[in-house]
Amino acid sequence: MKLHAGALVAILLCAVAIPAAGTNWPVFGYDPARSGVDASERVLNARNVGRLASRWQIPLGAVADSTPILLERITVRRVSRTMLFQTATNGVTFGIDAASGRIVWRFETHLTPPGGGVSLSGFLRKMVFGGIVTSSTPAADPTGLSIYAPGLDGFVHKLDAASGAELHAPGFPVRITLMPQTEKDASALNVANGYLYATTSGYNGDAPPYDGHVVSVRLRDGTTHVFDSLCSRNRSLPAPTSCPHGHSGIWSRGGAVIDPDAAMHGQVYVATGDGNFDANARGNDYGDSVLGLGADLLTLVGNYTPVNYQTLEAGDTDLGSTSPALLPRQPASRTPLMLVQGGKDQVLKLLNRSPLPGVGGELQTLELAGPLFSTPAVWTDPSKRVWVFLGFSQEIDAYRLTTDARGSSRLDPMWRARVGQTVGEGTSPVVSNGILFDALDGAIHALDARNGHELWSSALKTAGRTIGAVHWQSPIVVNGWVYCSDQDGNLTAYALP
Repeated sequence: MKLHAGALVAILLCAVAIPAAGTNWPVFGYDPARSGVDASERVLNARNVGRLASRWQIPLGAVADSTPILLERITVRRVSRTMLFQTATNGVTFGIDAASGRIVWRFETHLTPPGGGVSLSGFLRKMVFGGIVTSSTPAADPTGLSIYAPGLDGFVHKLDAASGAELHAPGFPVRITLMPQTEKDASALNVANGYLYATTSGYNGDAPPYDGHVVSVRLRDGTTHVFDSLCSRNRSLPAPTSCPHGHSGIWSRGGAVIDPDAAMHGQVYVATGDGNFDANARGNDYGDSVLGLGADLLTLVGNYTPVNYQTLEAGDTDLGSTSPALLPRQPASRTPLMLVQGGKDQVLKLLNRSPLPGVGGELQTLELAGPLFSTPAVWTDPSKRVWVFLGFSQEIDAYRLTTDARGSSRLDPMWRARVGQTVGEGTSPVVSNGILFDALDGAIHALDARNGHELWSSALKTAGRTIGAVHWQSPIVVNGWVYCSDQDGNLTAYALP
């Protein structure tokens, strides 16, 4: 069969534009455990990553201080497309053609009027000086046909992935806060166990009232459960006067993290920042703690709280500036199920998570290069060795987990890379086929995950357009493409020629 030249060109263009693989990146961190690793990625490797070049860069009209998610095979006007979804700080969620960068649809949420004990003057001050914003990331429904989008209105909305139309499924839109003027939807949404999970915190400056809490929404019928980190016996959305204590925000990039080990039955972990802690004296406040919750949030399974929790609270040194990083099961260890927790206190803690130890009881502590705000990436290399990668404002650090003959496990520092810096707080690295990607001001960097050697940077002339400054923005790497937003309000895509 002979092909007309124009038809042949069209076929070749489609072959380039549409990724050959069919992997989704459905939530922040790729999976509900927030590992930051797509183990199925095979397009990019150490030999070809240096050929990455920008394919498009688009202005969103507002800063998206978060990451996009990606879904394959979304049918838009009878055409199957790969789609990106990202929410900007102004509460607008975008549906974007991942191959071309064309914005297919927008969904807007709006500020709600003052209420719940918030004065009009306080509301206006927040708008002028602090800003009512969201830095959350959408999450995909398990069907792959719809997404859950954060809003400025105190709700999470269910949207049709192809059109952006709001879907009024059971329970949706779901309210996650009664105090949207002072309680922020900061962390990425998550979907697992048949539930949607959302967390809340305060805005910059910690202006009350707010009470960091987790909300679960059962997707099949909209049933909602709440766990409040303060006055935790209260199992409803907190109101301005429902608890005598405040703060204790759940504001890390990862938000609610889901245990991937089958023996843990979908346990949910969150880390709180600041707030009162009195659970060791039969109280029900869990400031500066890691909490383990049942999949439906009805059960508090356990907690970890540093012994210096009072110092952390007094110094605004939030334990919950980052979320727990869950390590894969280690059969040779006396503590086969572990997690890693950082914080503003510049201390990395290795903890047993089955069970969480209560107050103190760390397996190991390590001094960090600075406060940790990013979500760690957890990668198992081809030799089955477990690595943990941390992104800071001026460097990227790598650790490897080892277990000795007596079954004692520890993290060993392996390498440190200083390839750039950011005036922000450090973004969350991701790992793809042995390559670590991290965003710093002005460039995305690709490093060999085993030794930290730089393999590529978007600042290279051969890469075309690069990114601007970053705060909490971080890249996703899926099907051979790299996507990242920045503080200039742009979203940029890279792929092989």
